[in-house]
Amino acid sequence: MKTPLLSVCLITYNHENYIRQAIEGVLMQKVDFEWELIIAEDCSTDTTRAIVLEYKEKHPRFIKLILQEKNVGPAKNFLDLIATPKSKYIAYFEGDDYWIDPLKLQKQVDILEANKNIGLVYTNVQHFDQTTGDFIEIAPRFAKEPLEVIPLMLKSKFIDLSASVFRTEVLFNVIDVIRVELETKVIGDTRILLESVYRSEIYFLNEVTTVYRIVEGSASHPKGVDKYILAINDSYLCRKEFVNRNNLNTKWLSHTICNTNRGLINQAFVAKKYSDTIKLLKNILILDTFKYCSFTVFVEKIKLNIWIKLILSILGIGFLRQKFK
Repeated sequence: MKTPLLSVCLITYNHENYIRQAIEGVLMQKVDFEWELIIAEDCSTDTTRAIVLEYKEKHPRFIKLILQEKNVGPAKNFLDLIATPKSKYIAYFEGDDYWIDPLKLQKQVDILEANKNIGLVYTNVQHFDQTTGDFIEIAPRFAKEPLEVIPLMLKSKFIDLSASVFRTEVLFNVIDVIRVELETKVIGDTRILLESVYRSEIYFLNEVTTVYRIVEGSASHPKGVDKYILAINDSYLCRKEFVNRNNLNTKWLSHTICNTNRGLINQAFVAKKYSDTIKLLKNILILDTFKYCSFTVFVEKIKLNIWIKLILSILGIGFLRQKFK
């Protein structure tokens, strides 16, 4: 087999209900180049491993497996997976998402082949709420001008990793820069995407090719106060580290600071235990608000209703309201 032009890198753990749909979305792709599917399975406690072994038996030349002997966690599993390809391009996604356009990869590779300056091609996505069974249409998200890309990404991540194809050299350079953060922190996709848009040009293909599955209790939608605090803090921290590392305008952090504070206050107001309310409020970014946040953005985002929720939460009225609902 020739060296593949593209490697699809699929990471999975305890995805028995979703992994078939993810793999079938890969197998349905119609391409005119050599490619492969590499699956990193992190010693699942359900039947995920049996399912990927079943597919490997059916497609022995096309599918390669990384079978962890023990659960190593998402960071190491990802790094082991992403170090494997020798291809020119990499498409990465997780085992609970899936592709719906059979020409997705062909379209993205054609763009990369025709534009040597492009390091990342991404498409639009559709969200699926696993709890409600509802599909959610997502408006196309892109920067109109190149200079708007980084400020907009810091404000609200508008690229989905599952809908992206990378030029391998760009992705490897990014991982070299943020490897320690990937190994030690919670949020991986935002770190990768921020550094990618800083180090290369990007291209938006305005077509829905991918379904991003919203699963309650996942890393991006955590259940429990402690996990929520860990995730929302790291979501901000990854942006702050990115800005400081690359000496960018710290005022670009304004929206994410306000969004973090709003999220903490809203959660504090609906917390069912007063101890959780206080735990959430202790994480409000007071110092960084003064240091980095634009006054204009602060006034725009932290409106009267947020101040009222903050005061009521401190007084315990938010907690009492939940208790007597």
